[in-house]
Amino acid sequence: MSEHIKKVYSFYSWIYDAFFGRIFEHGRYVAFHMMDAKANETILEVGVGTGLSLPLYARNVKVVGVDISQEMLDKAERKKQHYRLSNVDLYTMDASSMSFPNDTFDKVIASHVITVVPDPLRTLNEIKRVCKKEGEIFLLNYTGCNNKVIASFEKFISPFRDKMGLGKHVDLDELLRCANLSVLSERRVNFLEMCRLIKCKDTSALP
Repeated sequence: MSEHIKKVYSFYSWIYDAFFGRIFEHGRYVAFHMMDAKANETILEVGVGTGLSLPLYARNVKVVGVDISQEMLDKAERKKQHYRLSNVDLYTMDASSMSFPNDTFDKVIASHVITVVPDPLRTLNEIKRVCKKEGEIFLLNYTGCNNKVIASFEKFISPFRDKMGLGKHVDLDELLRCANLSVLSERRVNFLEMCRLIKCKDTSALP
């Protein structure tokens, strides 16, 4: 993954909870309920960041979190210790090249990751690889406003947002098609409904 992104999120780590945590709080809770994690399932959080969602999981759900930024993971580790989350494991790892075996996780969630990574398709294929064939993948990303005027402006400033680590313009539907992922359900979340929360599945696993 880009060293630039690693540096950006290392910088953001000290303000992430206070600023981004509140902005994305609504989407985080909606995503957790949409996932509906069951007892004994194993969940992978790609881009776990500072671990804001970790205390939400029941203790009988195994949660693995990965992130490229060690500074972000240090804060997640402190939450793990504070809440005594013995069901959580955290790893410094590049989302586009994970060390997990194929078909490891029942569910995988990537929040605000796909629009940030240098190669979204490679990352999405890697997520699909580590998710079980019958498993579910959840993607939460900033995709902009439905208003055409605002959307045009957002697309124009996309390169600047990318430099700041806030994500670039990505055709998410085309990306899902290329990755052979079928949308099962989706919701618009967060401020002005500018983020899409998508539940999807490997097309080859569908009847």
